[in-house]
Amino acid sequence: MLDFTNTTNDWNFETVKEPVMRPNGQVMENIYNLVRTDTDEVLHTHNNSYTILSHDDAVNAAYDAVKEADISQDFSVDIKCMDSGRKLKGTILFNDLTIEPQEGDHVKLRMDFFNSYDASWAYANQLAGLRLVCTNGMVSPQAIAKVWARHTANINVQASVSQIAQGMDTFLHNKEQWQQWMKVKVSRDQAEALFKDTVVKRRTKATDERYNAKQLEVLLGQLDTEFSTLGKNKWALYNCLTHWSSHTEASKTPEIAQRSREAKVASAMNSKQWLAIA
Repeated sequence: MLDFTNTTNDWNFETVKEPVMRPNGQVMENIYNLVRTDTDEVLHTHNNSYTILSHDDAVNAAYDAVKEADISQDFSVDIKCMDSGRKLKGTILFNDLTIEPQEGDHVKLRMDFFNSYDASWAYANQLAGLRLVCTNGMVSPQAIAKVWARHTANINVQASVSQIAQGMDTFLHNKEQWQQWMKVKVSRDQAEALFKDTVVKRRTKATDERYNAKQLEVLLGQLDTEFSTLGKNKWALYNCLTHWSSHTEASKTPEIAQRSREAKVASAMNSKQWLAIA
């Protein structure tokens, strides 16, 4: 169980299932309201086949997996509840597991995990890196290691243990890939084309614009900053993308926006445009 407390975002609240009533007082079959008891707020309406996984169970499963994997003796934990407690994101940062792709540029191993009461997020945990220069979340085209599971009564802690051990080995080997990216030259035009075709591409017919001009401007501005400090290379482009995905403070729901952006960046790094920069 957890040996720390979080006084800012309390995830350990009670929920109950309540029947859904028609206007005539008839109970509707096969569905129920999930209600937060301390606020009496309906978190979501589920069908009876949906199994609730409590935030507390999700947090403790992640923590137990880290302890059992025994890869670190120095780690910190941050838990955030969002949307009136409907969603949860936790981050475990392994302070003693750090690599240095280039001198002075340190990256720590981190584990993120997610849960929800409104069915928007399945339980998941994933390993990635955290670049300490500007606290970028390092997105991988294929997650360093990831566990995704539908809501069930029990979480397979052993699967998470294996995932963490595998992820540590992959993380340590990423140093070689990141160093290789430092040798790959990238022009501003190449980067702009990648942005337009992937992360800021519009996927709706609601507008004639093919890409989000505002976000493109943000990315190009950050790219110039990365180029000036890291050189005009693929490592700088990578850090531009991870900076964009991690810095979502202007959003009304920054944690949700961050997860969405990280998925877009991961997809971009599997694109033909990214692979063509070699």
